[in-house]
Amino acid sequence: MSQRVRSIPRRVWSALGPGVITGAADDDPSGIATYSVAGAQLGTGLLWTALLTWPMMAAVQSMCARIGMVT
Repeated sequence: MSQRVRSIPRRVWSALGPGVITGAADDDPSGIATYSVAGAQLGTGLLWTALLTWPMMAAVQSMCARIGMVT
């Protein structure tokens, strides 16, 4: 009995696919323009906020995933 082994890139894309699609769904042209202007004006000056907000975002995403699995 041989099992079909999927390639590593295929496994990665199957795991990331829904998140990538959901993340890209909110990038409209006006948002991309806003992100570009903010990046051009501020550069990496506010990058430190990512270190503070990432744990909170991960906690919220984890809770949402758990709620989604049971409903």
